[in-house]
Amino acid sequence: MSSRTDGKDREILSILLTEAATSKADIARKVGLAASAISERVRRLESSGHIKRYETRLDCRALGKPLLAFVFVTEAKPTHGFDTGQALSQVTGIEELHKIAGDDCYLLKVRAADTDELNTVIEEQINRIETVTGVRTTIVLKSIAEMPPMSGHDLSKED
Repeated sequence: MSSRTDGKDREILSILLTEAATSKADIARKVGLAASAISERVRRLESSGHIKRYETRLDCRALGKPLLAFVFVTEAKPTHGFDTGQALSQVTGIEELHKIAGDDCYLLKVRAADTDELNTVIEEQINRIETVTGVRTTIVLKSIAEMPPMSGHDLSKED
């Protein structure tokens, strides 16, 4: 946290992290400030970049995308200016895309209806990217915990 945040700001961030739709009045009651003060602090936290966006978490099963897979991708070196990451970002079903260190170059979090759809995504989209030289896939059998970003951090303490 920057020096511009204090304990109340961190309390507000922690509440919003748990439930982004919490009303300003509810936040005010929880942290002991007026709703107008909460509104001003939230505006400041947004404009300073502490709050980047608000998200809605969907039930992927209910939406017909129960299969979760992590796909590791390696790329040819050199890439001769081709942006593999940009090409991968266009792949259907991508929830997250990360450039990583190690044996692989990218890690993708992919949702699909079933293994047939996942196979189609890999064969018809990922493998057709000109710089992709390898793909390894891990299918998730059961998700134990899926946390919002930064939820594992204690925001009440100054860094």
